[in-house]
Amino acid sequence: MSLCLCRELILAERTIAVMIAKDLLEILVCPACKQALEYRENPESLKCKQCHRVYAVKDDIPIMLVDEAIVEN
Repeated sequence: MSLCLCRELILAERTIAVMIAKDLLEILVCPACKQALEYRENPESLKCKQCHRVYAVKDDIPIMLVDEAIVEN
């Protein structure tokens, strides 16, 4: 998927208060353990349901770097 198309999908989703396209959320997994991610609005982030790493979303782009993730309980 091109960055431009991805950006359009993200912009289309803004009307329902989800900044990240649902299609993208369905295929994204935690880079550390390959498990499903949960979208969180405030602050905008993605949290792994298995290892509890939280990946920030900056300017509508998920930062999927294990070294930059925060581990929560």
